[in-house]
Amino acid sequence: MENLKKRLEKRGWKNHEIEKAVGIIARAKQNKTKENLFLGKRVFWILLIVLIASNFAVSVAMVPLLMALKGAGLYFVIIVLGLVFGFVFELVIRTIEHLEYRHHLFLAVFIPLTALINAFIISGLSNDMAAGLGMQNPHSPLAVGIVYAASFVLPYLVYRFILKMEYYAKE
Repeated sequence: MENLKKRLEKRGWKNHEIEKAVGIIARAKQNKTKENLFLGKRVFWILLIVLIASNFAVSVAMVPLLMALKGAGLYFVIIVLGLVFGFVFELVIRTIEHLEYRHHLFLAVFIPLTALINAFIISGLSNDMAAGLGMQNPHSPLAVGIVYAASFVLPYLVYRFILKMEYYAKE
């Protein structure tokens, strides 16, 4: 709560307003039901599973694109997909109120890493499928994975480091 108090002081809140707000939050935490507490503690892990599954689904959806496109067109589509899904995931992660700084840090490393691995695997699979169908459209799985992961993490980096928006609780 000390971090919250400091942030409210920076925004010009008066001491009695800060104490009232902190009191309201403390009472709300005490009045949570068992079910709410149970779900609140597991929301991070549920989110993690959903994000991993979503990343995998996006990677699988890229297979036809990987087989059909090549060159700049392929990388343009991969960048657009990475940016769109990266923005959606960043927005979802940012809006979960109770996540602490360590949760955000873990997600900021883990999710792009899974995106890289998924895109790498799916790219290799699409190369194998294209070769099996007699198509001559090979591309580097590592390059595809890196481009997708970099564009996926870009919305987080822009929001956090370029715009310098501070929404992470450091408590």
